[in-house]
Amino acid sequence: MEEKFPHLSIQREAPVNAKWPRTYVPPKAPSDARGHGRGLLQKLANAKEQSAGDVGGFDDRRLFRFTVHKGFNPEDLRKISDEIEFVSQEDETVVIGFASNAALDQFEELLSTMAHGDHVTYEQVIYALQSVDGWSAEDRKGWAHRKQGLPESDELLIDVELWPLEDNHQGRDQEWAKFEEWLKRQGIEKKDQVKQPGLTLCRVLCNPDQVEQLLRHRDVRTVDLPPRFGLERSVVFQDIQNFSAIPDPGEDAPGVVVLDSGLASGHPLLKAAVGEAQSFLPGEGAHDENGHGTHVAGLALYGDFERHLRAGAFVPTLHLFSGRVLDKDNNATDFVENHIEKAVRHFVEQHGC
Repeated sequence: MEEKFPHLSIQREAPVNAKWPRTYVPPKAPSDARGHGRGLLQKLANAKEQSAGDVGGFDDRRLFRFTVHKGFNPEDLRKISDEIEFVSQEDETVVIGFASNAALDQFEELLSTMAHGDHVTYEQVIYALQSVDGWSAEDRKGWAHRKQGLPESDELLIDVELWPLEDNHQGRDQEWAKFEEWLKRQGIEKKDQVKQPGLTLCRVLCNPDQVEQLLRHRDVRTVDLPPRFGLERSVVFQDIQNFSAIPDPGEDAPGVVVLDSGLASGHPLLKAAVGEAQSFLPGEGAHDENGHGTHVAGLALYGDFERHLRAGAFVPTLHLFSGRVLDKDNNATDFVENHIEKAVRHFVEQHGC
């Protein structure tokens, strides 16, 4: 695929947040173990105060961000107390966990023991901890929220991601049920949802004050604006009638599927290669009302469009399929992830893509 179609290079990505590496070299004891203990004690006190301002939650545990030594196994937090649950690893050094009051007391006692210069159990775990913090409202702001701020409107569409709880099926169900109850009590309207073991999303309609409440909810990982799709594209003015007839790519040509705003399937440069155009957007046809999907389809089919223009010939070597998952404004009122899943399943089952 990569040699024949360099513009469609596809690579399998490794997980961004692997839970922990296969090998781990524990950190050396700090030069001032007592100072390390005192520092963590102060950070824990601040984190407890911050977490006390959280709202909601499917149980009464508190949420903490542990900054750890690179390569640390998050499950080792349970050596401090079996009432600490590893929730998520945000990057190589940030681990998120739930902790009960009993676990916090046990943790605080260990740190106090170290601060007094006495021997502590599982000292390597304590040495690996660099900081303990809460998960603040600022931490919960997604990329678009931080960069663009909220639109000036009393009605906002907001995407909310909950902590995934991949290894806790029962907790995940409780989290979702309690969150839905909380939304109703707050008068926040749920528009759509995605519920998977590694991803729980909710699109809601709310006002700015309710966004502030979402930013303080214990079970919320991120609060962000729905994605907006756009692409800067230059217009090339040429008479399409000057090009030779576009040949069929051939029965054995592989297929490429574009999931976007639909397709102008009768486009002179594309129609010879079109296999199927289908809509997965409720109430909408497969035709492209925006132009974005057709533009992307042309790039997927031909790659370097300018090169074909210079050569004065367009010869497709792929069959082109289109799944419409976006509306005429290149948006979706509900989650585009759900439309994408249906589209992928359809083209795999019907065309072996």
